[in-house]
Amino acid sequence: MDGFDCGDADLNDYFHKDRLLYLSHLLTQTYFMSESIAPDFIVGLVDFCNDAVRKEKFKVKAPDIPEELFHQTLPAVKITRLGINKSFQNRNLGSHLMNMIKRFFLSDNRTGCRFITVDAYNNEKVLNFYTKNGFQFFTEKDLKHQTRAMFFDLLRLQGMT
Repeated sequence: MDGFDCGDADLNDYFHKDRLLYLSHLLTQTYFMSESIAPDFIVGLVDFCNDAVRKEKFKVKAPDIPEELFHQTLPAVKITRLGINKSFQNRNLGSHLMNMIKRFFLSDNRTGCRFITVDAYNNEKVLNFYTKNGFQFFTEKDLKHQTRAMFFDLLRLQGMT
């Protein structure tokens, strides 16, 4: 992760230091995207953990899941951190990485994951990024919080595989 700088001190600190502690306790897993001509140069980083979504968390109606399949929670994977190296930002690489993430969990869905969730920083740039990439807000109750809870339903891509 040496040399990685996404321009956000909190994310940089996590990827350079805290990530290893979470990894050692089996709480998260980090993946990276690199330049094909320079595989040691990290373009983007994403960190995941398992998640579960309670039915009542959905702001409107829960997804179209037969009642007999709808347990107390629905399986999800959470993006805990995502960053693009600042020298590669504003080139749609974040969206490219997001599309790779969606395909990864749809085509190699080893744990029965239906949703991708994220607690996105509550600022316009970050929220626009996730909205542009098909994420929806769970609720409006977190409008004034530091982060906004969002989700993407992988079933939306089912016909595109």
